[in-house]
Amino acid sequence: MSLILTPQTLFWLAQWTQRFGLIREKARFPQIKGPDGQIQRHAFSRYFVRIEEINAEEAILDSKHLRRDRKVFTKLNLRAFLKKSLAREAWNGAPWLVNENLALRYRLPMEIPHHLMKEAQSLLKTHLPKPRQRRSIKNMTPEEQHQFRLEQQARGRQPNGHGPHLHGLQHAGPPPGYMLPSMPVRPPPPPVIKYPIEDTDISPKNNGVVRPPLKALPDIDMSTVGALLEVWNTLNVQAEVYVLDSFTFDDCVAAMRFQHADIKCELLEEMFCAVLKQLVTAQGTIEAELLRSLVLNEDETPDESTEATPNESKASTPAVDDVPARSTRSRLSQVENAQQATPEPLIPHKAKEVLQGFDWKSALAHREVEDGGWQMILLAVLYQLSRVPSQSESCDRVLAFLAPLDEPTSEDPKELVRTRFVQMDVGLRTAALQAITLLSVTTKTLKKFLEQCSEDQTDVRKKKLELQRERKTAIEELTNKERERSALAPVTLPPSPTVEIPADTDTVMDTTEGSIATNGAGSSEPEEDAPTANRSLRRSNNDRKRKRDEETARRNAEEQKRKQAAALEEKKKKQYAALVRDCELLKERIMDLETRIADCDDDLREADVQRTKLLGKDRFCNRYYWFERNGQPFGGLPSSSTSTRGYANGRIWVQGPDDLEREGFIDLPKDLQAVYRAHWGMTVPERREQEEGLTSLANAHEWGFYETPDELDSLIGWLDDRGEREKKLRREFFEWREKITTYMRAYKSYNDNEAA
Repeated sequence: MSLILTPQTLFWLAQWTQRFGLIREKARFPQIKGPDGQIQRHAFSRYFVRIEEINAEEAILDSKHLRRDRKVFTKLNLRAFLKKSLAREAWNGAPWLVNENLALRYRLPMEIPHHLMKEAQSLLKTHLPKPRQRRSIKNMTPEEQHQFRLEQQARGRQPNGHGPHLHGLQHAGPPPGYMLPSMPVRPPPPPVIKYPIEDTDISPKNNGVVRPPLKALPDIDMSTVGALLEVWNTLNVQAEVYVLDSFTFDDCVAAMRFQHADIKCELLEEMFCAVLKQLVTAQGTIEAELLRSLVLNEDETPDESTEATPNESKASTPAVDDVPARSTRSRLSQVENAQQATPEPLIPHKAKEVLQGFDWKSALAHREVEDGGWQMILLAVLYQLSRVPSQSESCDRVLAFLAPLDEPTSEDPKELVRTRFVQMDVGLRTAALQAITLLSVTTKTLKKFLEQCSEDQTDVRKKKLELQRERKTAIEELTNKERERSALAPVTLPPSPTVEIPADTDTVMDTTEGSIATNGAGSSEPEEDAPTANRSLRRSNNDRKRKRDEETARRNAEEQKRKQAAALEEKKKKQYAALVRDCELLKERIMDLETRIADCDDDLREADVQRTKLLGKDRFCNRYYWFERNGQPFGGLPSSSTSTRGYANGRIWVQGPDDLEREGFIDLPKDLQAVYRAHWGMTVPERREQEEGLTSLANAHEWGFYETPDELDSLIGWLDDRGEREKKLRREFFEWREKITTYMRAYKSYNDNEAA
């Protein structure tokens, strides 16, 4: 594998061809020496190269596999490149400047340092002392020579150099009274900024470009969107555990909004029932650890209260200071205030009364979820969770709606709870589903699923390594085959034309001989010359026969050589054809191995279900998510009922900054804000308002999204890769852009068809 570097591209020789690519990053690794001074590892560099011709894939290469294109990296091209990209003013010493269009395109600074400006250079030249021009003594007149010698003697110097008594003073300063020229103090050069740096330390652009406006879900509070996304992602990533068919986020939102007394929403009931079934097994075992401990504490509390002795009950009452026998009114008032200091909390619902006589564990174990059954089970589980301080507030809001205090007691509590659930808004439904979903992720079944996914990832990684070794071996074998094929390639050229010798040459010669003999026999020469003529004719016939035999032998030898050459050429042709066939088979094998390696990458991505991966953060600590990135297929399960839609979520979701990040990077103290304003002319909140526009997210409870490829491209253009956070985010967007835009288009196409 080798690469040819050009000013903008790289030619990548992957397997058997050269391709174009772009060097994105370069990492240098230093030399490592052992304690004995021997080199354990030589210094080397690695290059992150994007291959444009293969769907913008990336490769990690070292310097051994890089080479420049000799046709491009020439002095002429470099000179032309510099001529078109640089310019300077028409005065001596003018600095070279990048053309304005290139500086704007690549965000290069255009400020000229003060000491390089024309005024500073001219001022410096005027104040510099002019060098004294020394005249040679040979070019002086006799009078000038005599005067020069007198001056040299007066200074104590000889005409040819310093006197011996001034040897220690030859480096002394200027004579007294000599005024040094006043030169302007050159300011120190500005420190070189090594990017990337903290995002908010980069100077504001002030070019009017703002982040693309965010969109929001209509009629849904922003604080509910985060819980909806969390629930949808959990149920889809772990659909195998919940025994659920994967569904799109739009279907999830529509199901949570659905309100009808007579018509049931299948997806809504499936989501709640699938989660509730994970809490209690069919044998009645409570799987969630927190729920099990809450139920055990509830079962033990009544027994302890009924079995408590009078002394224990007295001891359990809060201790109050003993009232003296003769107490004043002020003393008694203090005791009463102490008793009233800890009032019992007010319960905003009557879930306990509604659940009186209802065994929710048995109902859930027997899967009695019809006709308001699962709503009653949900009420019971939320009532148990309301005893947890961290969840009491959200659970009490849901319980207060399902079992309000002002609701009259009904003979059929199931129907009452079912009716109240139908009237519940999307915010309370999402809070209830989120509470039981978070409870279900602590079950043993889900923990086993996560462990199994980790083991599957290990197996897939091993398989991928084996496939990569096979591909490496196949590439080396293909390289050798290609080398052999190149060596045999000239043999396949068409052979030069040869003269065909007729097969009846001997017959022609015999005919000629017959004609000669006939002519000799019919000669009209005298009879006395016949013996001499016969002897001459015999010698001629012998010579011709000898020549004919030599010619026949030569032709036979040439024919033999030609046959051997033809046989050898045929053999080489067969070898060449076999090599071509082997090369094609190796290419197909390599392509198959690459496909299988890509499948392994997809399997690793889908088996990564432990947590949702973050794309990155921008300069103001907003978080960006693409939920299809890991844990699930890009378009949902192929066997799901929504697989024909071609998308699962189809959006890039943006979450506001966390409180800690907001306080540390945005809402700075007043003294730091004053320093920032003095440096950049604005505070960080003012800069955020200017660069984000009107759709700014205040905190982590607010969400927005982008749903079109144009918005994504505008967002990528808004990001500045000189910042630490935005450089990483921009890299992730470039890596996944093709996939993201594909499913954005599928999302838009489906919605357009539905609207039509």
